[in-house]
Amino acid sequence: MTPSLGEWRYFTTRQVPEARAWAAGGGIAVHQNIWRSRGRVTCHLLARDETALVAAAVSVGCHPAWIQRTSTLHFDLVEEYLEAALERCRVDGERSAPTA
Repeated sequence: MTPSLGEWRYFTTRQVPEARAWAAGGGIAVHQNIWRSRGRVTCHLLARDETALVAAAVSVGCHPAWIQRTSTLHFDLVEEYLEAALERCRVDGERSAPTA
């Protein structure tokens, strides 16, 4: 499935290749991280380039300086930022809620 430009979609921990492909195709991927932060579910926010990534992150309340410059450019999402991103993903109806 090819995303519409800027279309948000949730991906589970085992869907890393799919999340990266979605982001590379112009969508916004919210990928559940296997690691938890203080017992909390965390997700990565991915997009096809830095401009799209920062715009998506800011739209859910993140500060641009929180960008993670690792081998995969991303934002870490927790708490209210994660909830806001998950709300955006519900638009496509394909996501199942992550477990806490």
